[in-house]
Amino acid sequence: MRRHAFVDIAILALVFWSVWSLRFAGVDNIGLWSILAAVGAGAVLLAIRKESWRDFGLHTGGDARFVISRAAEFSILALVTGFAVIGLATAFGYPPSQSSVLTQQPESLSGFLLDILFGVWIGAAIGEELFFRGLLLTKFTTLFGGGRWALVLAVLTQAIWFGAGHVSQGASGMFMAGAIGAVVGTYFVTRGRRALIPLMIGHGFVDTVSQTIYFFD
Repeated sequence: MRRHAFVDIAILALVFWSVWSLRFAGVDNIGLWSILAAVGAGAVLLAIRKESWRDFGLHTGGDARFVISRAAEFSILALVTGFAVIGLATAFGYPPSQSSVLTQQPESLSGFLLDILFGVWIGAAIGEELFFRGLLLTKFTTLFGGGRWALVLAVLTQAIWFGAGHVSQGASGMFMAGAIGAVVGTYFVTRGRRALIPLMIGHGFVDTVSQTIYFFD
């Protein structure tokens, strides 16, 4: 199992970072494509291993009340963490650069709505949660041998990966994303009952609100 996890993580890393590196060639929206490519590779690996997405968190974790309450908690947790890190980084003179997701939004309403659908919900809310909190966190836990400390290391490792993917926002932006990844990963394996759907809803809600405010401002 650990050998399979190592091979799978290596393949996922190769796919994700190979596509992600195309940003240096000037390819637009590469964050979306790197996530989609990585999730696609993950789906192939799960099929080969005869594993189910449910085993990697693709379930509700409970009834509708649980989903709504955990999505709301996730939203508040992510916002508080993000604002706290921004405040600290700014106080020390290293404010994060504004995300290109916000600064490069389409000018037309139709383009904005497509951006919300594909960029926010498919790419970020569904894609990032499936990949980072679902695939990576579970695979890293197996790689590190299972148990409590393996889970702690897995949460931190997927958070570092998540932060590194936000290098375009500078060091403080990477730290902010990594902190959010660590907090969300911890929430996922504790109060979140390892359920991705509430996280997806909360993630999509937060990003939709922030991009809508920026678009109409």
